[in-house]
Amino acid sequence: MLGSVERPVLEALWEKGSLTGRELYEEVRRSKALAYTTVLTTVGRMVKKGSVKRKKVGGLYYYEPAMIRSEFERQSASAVIKGIFEISSGYAVSAFVDTISEWDESKLNEIVGIIEKRRKAEGR
Repeated sequence: MLGSVERPVLEALWEKGSLTGRELYEEVRRSKALAYTTVLTTVGRMVKKGSVKRKKVGGLYYYEPAMIRSEFERQSASAVIKGIFEISSGYAVSAFVDTISEWDESKLNEIVGIIEKRRKAEGR
């Protein structure tokens, strides 16, 4: 899960690509009022966690996302779902189906299609 400062950092990097610390701060500041040091401290932590990469070019550090948005979202969703399934797989599936049905019934059909496609691919 992303913190309240991490999300705008990644959003800026996904949108702009490689940015210096100052450029990143300016981008983040457009959506969230934060101090320069807060943004850079957060980015440093994100580098240690592996969600952001840092490279030095001509004396300046440039930051870029460690993965594309869709890959990050897929990994994040997977981690959340695994955590929920560790609590109770039966309740997790039931709550998921109920929530999808309330949100958009057509999505439930889409999910059933994905399940059927996966089963065919695995020969079941």
